[in-house]
Amino acid sequence: MIVDRIEYMGEYAAQLPNLPKALERIRQEPDMDGSRHPFPGGYVMRQTGTTKPIQDAAFETHRKYIDVFILAEGKETVLWNRIENMEPTAEYDPEKDKLALKGTGSALEMKPGMFCALFPTDAHAPCRHPEGQEPGTFVKYVVKLEL
Repeated sequence: MIVDRIEYMGEYAAQLPNLPKALERIRQEPDMDGSRHPFPGGYVMRQTGTTKPIQDAAFETHRKYIDVFILAEGKETVLWNRIENMEPTAEYDPEKDKLALKGTGSALEMKPGMFCALFPTDAHAPCRHPEGQEPGTFVKYVVKLEL
C-alpha cells in the first residue's frame, strides 16, 4: 500500500505503471460519469457516494489491477490489511477481478488531495466512516492500473 498526497504521485512512477496516463484522463474530463473511462494500461471512474459504517466492512482485493483512490471531495475511511491476515468468503471471481475477504483492518482516513494505491496483497474496504461518526459524502477517482 502506498499513501501520500497527490502532488507527490510522480515519486511512485516505477510502482504505478501508466499512472500519468490516468491523471491526464482525469484532467481532460474531471466531471466524468461513473462508467469506465479507458486509457492505455487501465481505466478510471469518478465515484460519488455516502460512506458506510466501518463495522459493516467487507474486504476485497484484486489480481489484475492496482487500485488507486484519489479523493477529490469529502472524506472516507479505507480499511486495510494484508491478505494473509484475512479469510476468503468466496472463490476469486476472474470476471469481476475480485476476491472477497473478511477480517479486521487498520483505518486510513482519506482527505481531499490524498491518494492511496492498493496492490494484490492489500485487502481493502473503502467508502467507510468510523464508528460514532455520521455518514459523509465523497467524490473520488478510482483508477485501475493493469498489472
